[in-house]
Amino acid sequence: MLIKTILFLCFCTTAGSATAAGYVAFITLLGVFQKLIEKYKASKYIKLLETVIITGVTSATLIDLFNIKLPFGIWGLVIFNLFGGVFVGCLAGALAETLNIFPILSRRFNIREWLPYVLVAAAIGKACGSIIQLLNM
Repeated sequence: MLIKTILFLCFCTTAGSATAAGYVAFITLLGVFQKLIEKYKASKYIKLLETVIITGVTSATLIDLFNIKLPFGIWGLVIFNLFGGVFVGCLAGALAETLNIFPILSRRFNIREWLPYVLVAAAIGKACGSIIQLLNM
């Protein structure tokens, strides 16, 4: 039984590490953080930003892994979800930019003058879906 538990622990650690490495590689490939650093001219703070990102990911992983309850209340949840939504929005924007999906769609469907409204509608739809999912938990 002990050997089975140790092997299971090794397998789960390896699988989790592979998943995390793939996620980090995907984020790096999209260049989300690099584009944000360029946009806000924060290249002199790159070491600090990398440290903050690693600390945030590690903290969130430990909180989720050990099921730690954080006493922040509803306002803490609102702020946390706001930052999460900003990150998901940046990730979706970077993915769309990488795939050049909006220029292709605008040419195919002939909606160049309506493109800003399409983007706003997509953002509102994502926000509404997230709120519905949050309320149904």
